[in-house]
Amino acid sequence: MTNEQIPLFIPLGSFTDHCRVISRGNLRPILELIQEMELKFYKAEQIYGIVNVKDLSLKTLELRGIHVKLLDAVLKLRLVPLFDWHSWISEAEKYYGQPQHLYGLDTVTLGKVMTVLLRSQTIYDSKFLENKIKDKFVLHLLKAIVQSLHNGRFTGENIAS
Repeated sequence: MTNEQIPLFIPLGSFTDHCRVISRGNLRPILELIQEMELKFYKAEQIYGIVNVKDLSLKTLELRGIHVKLLDAVLKLRLVPLFDWHSWISEAEKYYGQPQHLYGLDTVTLGKVMTVLLRSQTIYDSKFLENKIKDKFVLHLLKAIVQSLHNGRFTGENIAS
């Protein structure tokens, strides 16, 4: 089977096993995204004194194309489980306003949040993903995923399907 034939979304039942075999080296694109976003947000806040970046463009923040890099990295690592994401939107939305609650979650739950985030672009509006990047939700989600993979938290007891 060639790479083009490998499905991007992994069935939920296989997602835990998939996450167990992701090597730290494979996370490099995610780690680079985290570093790039942290640097650009730091620059906006500390150098330019901009606290609220929601009204700025990704170009102004020097993050133009970051959403393409995000999609590329996440889809290549296959960090998006296939499940009934539409029924799980309200669960994922709980974290949008409180991204600090992402830390400590298992990789399956974080993968579900990522799936809902990426698929929600069509439900809300075309700027949804851009807004989630600018409000640092994506940054927190990526950091929580890396933390979860590093700590071996692959599945939790009370995960909604």
